[in-house]
Amino acid sequence: MFLWIHLIFAIVLIALVIASLAKKQGYKPYMMMSRVSYLVFIITGVILFFKAFDRDPLFALLKVLIAILLIGLIEMTYAAKAKDQLTKGMIYSLVCGFVLVIIVGFIVAQGRPF
Repeated sequence: MFLWIHLIFAIVLIALVIASLAKKQGYKPYMMMSRVSYLVFIITGVILFFKAFDRDPLFALLKVLIAILLIGLIEMTYAAKAKDQLTKGMIYSLVCGFVLVIIVGFIVAQGRPF
């Protein structure tokens, strides 16, 4: 159940980040909703971490570190958006960060829930 919640909120977070970065005006509510989704990620992530740590501790720790870095990267991108200093490099690194977290997450979950 927690894996499905984690996966659904991953999709929601990606949609919220895209919406907040794509809009010229009125993007702050999307930023705030994405920050609330971080809380769900942290709660479900802690529960899933202990289950995954028993199977593969290296990838479980790697997933946690990459996820924390991704949250920091999202916040840096939001700050640049607020200052009108958003660059394509930041967007590309954000996309790469999402892809990396998703790949390592599926490795840690051993392909579940699919």
